Amino acid sequence: MQIRYPIEVIKKKIVTRIEYKIRWNTGTITYEPMTDLTPEILQIVNQWELKQNKKKKRIIVGKSNKKTQKITRKQQNNIMPLEEIPPQNQKSIPHRERIVENGVVKEARKISGKIEFQIMLKEEQELRWTNLEEVKTRIPIALCDYLLQRIKFSGK
Repeated sequence: MQIRYPIEVIKKKIVTRIEYKIRWNTGTITYEPMTDLTPEILQIVNQWELKQNKKKKRIIVGKSNKKTQKITRKQQNNIMPLEEIPPQNQKSIPHRERIVENGVVKEARKISGKIEFQIMLKEEQELRWTNLEEVKTRIPIALCDYLLQRIKFSGK
């Protein structure tokens, strides 16, 4: 009777348990469960697993290189030289003139949670206190000018 010893691991099979397909020196091929492996077989399995991991890493690196090459090709195809860009006829939109202000905001105050503004309208020529809504509808530009004067910008 001939003594059999493992030559190589062919593949790994995982169904209900981990098994390895092993080729023996006698020419036979068997599935051996992980729990029944001898130290000699475990060394061969370990070497086989390391080779498989190296192959997987090479494949993954190769795929990622191909993807990056595809992306760079697409980006290069999308880049148009400046000479090829056709000039567009853009009509310049004239700046809209500001509406002539009908009044000026002089001061603001807050009384019991309501904001009031002291305004002077050109038609009336007198100072009076009014609510925010009226100022927004009658003299919005004057309101903006007043508020912009009060803002402190902290630019560097």
